[in-house]
Amino acid sequence: MTDSLHAQIQFNEFGLPVATAFDDIYFTNENGLAESQYVFLQHNDLPERWQTHPQSTFVIAESGFGTGLNLLATWQLFLEHAPEHLSLHFISFEKFPLQHDDLRRALAAFPQLKTLADELIAAYPSAEPGCHRRILAQGRITLDIWVGDILTQLPLWLPHAQERVNAWYLDGFAPDKNPDMWQQPLYDAMASSAAAGCTFATFTAAGAVRRGLQQAGFAVTKVKGFGRKREMLRGTFPSNTPPEGPNHTTPITVVGGGIAAACTAVELQRAGYQVEVLTPGIADAASGNPQGAVYPLLHAQRSPLAEFFSVAFGYATHFYQQHTPAHWFPSGVVQLAYNEARQQRYQKVSAAVVDGGPGYDATTVQALDAAATQQLWPALPPYPSLYYPQGGWLRPGAVVQQLLHGVAQHSCAPLEAIEACPEGWLLRTEDGQAIRRERVVLACGAGLKQLLQPFSLALQNVRGQVTQVSASKTSATCPLVVCYKGYFTPVDQGQHCVGATYARDDEDLQARATDTAENLANLIDNLAPATWPTDLTACADRVALRNTTRDHLPIVGALANNLWVIGGLGSRGFTAAPLAASALVATLAQTPLPLSANLWQRLQPQRLQADD
Repeated sequence: MTDSLHAQIQFNEFGLPVATAFDDIYFTNENGLAESQYVFLQHNDLPERWQTHPQSTFVIAESGFGTGLNLLATWQLFLEHAPEHLSLHFISFEKFPLQHDDLRRALAAFPQLKTLADELIAAYPSAEPGCHRRILAQGRITLDIWVGDILTQLPLWLPHAQERVNAWYLDGFAPDKNPDMWQQPLYDAMASSAAAGCTFATFTAAGAVRRGLQQAGFAVTKVKGFGRKREMLRGTFPSNTPPEGPNHTTPITVVGGGIAAACTAVELQRAGYQVEVLTPGIADAASGNPQGAVYPLLHAQRSPLAEFFSVAFGYATHFYQQHTPAHWFPSGVVQLAYNEARQQRYQKVSAAVVDGGPGYDATTVQALDAAATQQLWPALPPYPSLYYPQGGWLRPGAVVQQLLHGVAQHSCAPLEAIEACPEGWLLRTEDGQAIRRERVVLACGAGLKQLLQPFSLALQNVRGQVTQVSASKTSATCPLVVCYKGYFTPVDQGQHCVGATYARDDEDLQARATDTAENLANLIDNLAPATWPTDLTACADRVALRNTTRDHLPIVGALANNLWVIGGLGSRGFTAAPLAASALVATLAQTPLPLSANLWQRLQPQRLQADD
């Protein structure tokens, strides 16, 4: 079955991929790897430029990700020749991503790249529009794949990529096969993004391409092409002065001990910052539940909320697999349509574009009928459902502890207030301490509600109570997270989590028998006619506060000079936190963001100011 999201390809007599829509090859039949190395690596003067690069990161941007062959060729050369202190940021645009199976088959033509190709394939994102960030090569390579038409995506990327790119790979199907891409806005965006000394290379020598690049300000030279191609183009962007780099010398203090603080600390360390975490305790609040689910919050329209979670979800699963694999379980998540209203809502969420729906990729979400739902686990009731094959669950406390391992931690009482002072920021704690720090990130969950009142930001705390139940013979066979009005997790150490209540503006942290009863009643009622939930017995409860916003999007960004915030993560904190932290640190480090400029603007805390 074909779809409108992925590339439609066939494999020719040489076993190599051809795009049917463009009637063009992805790489030459003779030697695609040699062509990539000659055209893009050699004619952008790599790896020689890596030896003397003045910044800690070398940024390459590419038009047309295709099979990822250019990335793999660059990756291989980078590991062999780049100085150990240098990292690589590879940014690529792709309108029609390959299916996983097609990607695997195409890259099988290059056995010498198998180890790198396997890592890429394992991290390869869904075909959701927007930016998909992946971290490769044990943290040395950041890959951003922007899915969508390049001329649509460039304006969303460019505001945070001005004068940041060191080399451009101008690739894609040939100009006569794909004229929509080879347009002046592309060449102008290349010029706007060009850092001092930026180069470009392209396989084509078409006159229209040469003139367009020259009009954008590039100095263009014709050189011998690869193989049977007579000529190709290369060149430089002559202007632009080196930008001032970010301040890596002054430590950054992260206030908080939950998943937002942990992800922020990890991303800051990877970006080269000195980090300390200031907190009363680690995973002692909303991030301390025994089990937590990771799956996206999707709408029947491509809303900003759905846009954020469709890309945050993929980054989160990648992040946990990379950093905390012992405590991350990609079991899949199913949402049961246990009544007529849910069935109608889920039908709209899963509808294809041709049917007026949002058209989410099948690797993100799938609609199942009642029989297919029961194939996931026969003990489920016969309801239609939404299935998230890449979702799963984790052990929140253990994840946070592992992420913060190796990060400097200092214990203090909860913050009561934060004030500007000559040294930067004065942090006042509930026990009367006055702590002075120059650069601060507030990532303290429910504590943000009070701390941000002086900034006129309206946040809400929502009380949630989770109930643990002892596993029965049937429940112990549950293979995936089951969501209904609440949620039910697979067994861990003999117990399941059943949750969770949702009480707005209630900050009482004492467990309530009525909430225990509500959690169990929802499970029994929503999964009827299945009877196994009636056999479960509560053995423990835990109460915590979720920090939420009125539009359900996180708040991420600057509050004032040298003061930032990441919060409002709500019920999907473990899904939202990794990408939110990555975006926040990208702004601090002055590197291209993993979010569109429009979406980044929607995450800014100032949108919640009470006088709006």
